[in-house]
Amino acid sequence: MSSHKSNPKYKQIVETAHDLFWKFGIKRVTIEEICSESGVSKMTFYRFFPNKIELAKVVISSIFEKAEKDYKTLMSQDIAFEEKIKEQVRMKFEGTINISEAFVADVYSGWNEELKTFFNEITVRMVNMVRDNYLQAQKKGAIRNNVNIDFIFYLSNKMTEMISDPQLVAMYNGNVQNIVMEFINLMFYGIIPRKDE
Repeated sequence: MSSHKSNPKYKQIVETAHDLFWKFGIKRVTIEEICSESGVSKMTFYRFFPNKIELAKVVISSIFEKAEKDYKTLMSQDIAFEEKIKEQVRMKFEGTINISEAFVADVYSGWNEELKTFFNEITVRMVNMVRDNYLQAQKKGAIRNNVNIDFIFYLSNKMTEMISDPQLVAMYNGNVQNIVMEFINLMFYGIIPRKDE
């Protein structure tokens, strides 16, 4: 399928699916809606994708590829680690703008085991890359020595599970982005006011 990536209709399907999945979730969006919104026939859709799950994998891969590229660019910059963290928080905020509760629930709930496994594999790869960077930063003194880096990622995983908790989502009026940002700010900045606030 990678040979199709330069095809305008393939690109249109992927972009349309991204927008629809992001807004309404993967489960709810139909192939018919994707075709209608992208202006392609179902026959064209099936020329590129055997089903909606394979398309969802391409969309999720593209999201992670962009995030990984942006993250690597950030980490290669010659700035203090604290500035990198602030930029990481900003990037996370921008990367979750208008994300729907339905999309988050679909990728984390396991309504489709194949998609959940795929998502988890990509997530593990990304987490390992970030973990390695944090360990290097800790060795250089940019992160306190008494912080267990694995605990940070354990908490991140728990937070990911909590995003599908209806009680938590209700606390934020269904705004998943606000939940993510609350967690990130708590993780990096704690609850004590900072001098710059």
